[in-house]
Amino acid sequence: PAITMTHHAAVQYTRWLSEVTGREYRLPTEAEWEYAARGGTATPYFFEGDPRQFSKRGFLGRFLLPDTEVLDRYVVYAGNSGSRTQPPAEVEANPFGLVNMLGNVREFCLDLYREDEYESRVMGGTATDPRGPDSGNEHVVRGGSFRSQPAELRAAARDHTRTDACLLTDPQIPKSLWWYSDCNDIGFRVVRELEDSERRGATR
Repeated sequence: PAITMTHHAAVQYTRWLSEVTGREYRLPTEAEWEYAARGGTATPYFFEGDPRQFSKRGFLGRFLLPDTEVLDRYVVYAGNSGSRTQPPAEVEANPFGLVNMLGNVREFCLDLYREDEYESRVMGGTATDPRGPDSGNEHVVRGGSFRSQPAELRAAARDHTRTDACLLTDPQIPKSLWWYSDCNDIGFRVVRELEDSERRGATR
């Protein structure tokens, strides 16, 4: 996966890709990302297991290694990454055929970030294809990375960009819009909008 770019750079890439292909590409919304990551499931991961099972716990946890065989099959994380990103083929796909949604690198989403966004959606009832808040300074980041512990890999876990921290050692004045000098575990994947003919075919 590509890393160290800013959210701005990722968005600009999708605009360039749209221009050269004639198709509409963009970053996924947070809701789209979670739908894709879950692969049709409603459990902490899209495979069997829970964070407690995969984590060291209590006094005995200092001496006994947790059974992470299932986790290792599907996710690149702190326990099997060797402290670096890995090729996609290192792990198996989720039920939707997508690889490393929960690990390897965290991923930018299109939405701006607000901590209580999910709670406010619940209060307002169900939403179809929800989008994030209209304003904010940071964007949503979803998924875990090669640095993450099992609890941080849950499909529902959410985080956000920390632009100032990621540009801390950037010597440029003003700071760069393009590259994160202090963050190497965030990347992105793109979604393509369906064209009208594809939408009609999907509803037949």
